[in-house]
Amino acid sequence: MKQLLLILLPLLLLSNENTQTKDDSFLLEVEYGKMLYKNPRGISCAKCHGKEGEGGAKIAKYYDVHKNPKILKGLNILNFTLKELTASLKNEYRNKNHKKVKHKIMPMYYLTDKETHAIYTYLKQVKGSVPIL
Repeated sequence: MKQLLLILLPLLLLSNENTQTKDDSFLLEVEYGKMLYKNPRGISCAKCHGKEGEGGAKIAKYYDVHKNPKILKGLNILNFTLKELTASLKNEYRNKNHKKVKHKIMPMYYLTDKETHAIYTYLKQVKGSVPIL
């Protein structure tokens, strides 16, 4: 009887609604965000925005109309709000005058709102705004 109870007790606990989490995922949101940041849909965010969103990664070298060499670098996205990050990923970013500005080189990733939020949570943890669990 004692052995049967030891086998059944964990099953009973798992079936109790009070022990279920809202998200049945085995990954924490911040872990999922880190995974997506490293490989959202083929091209890593880190390729342009740096290992942890700090920016500065060289994307391309080009020449302006006066033949002066220029280097295109990725932006620091650690201070982006969720609204800014979402708009940027959907190519609906607006400048300070609230005019829509299309990215010329930002790839479209077609992330869900949940995926975007996970990346945002990861970036906030990197910045130190979210405690490491």
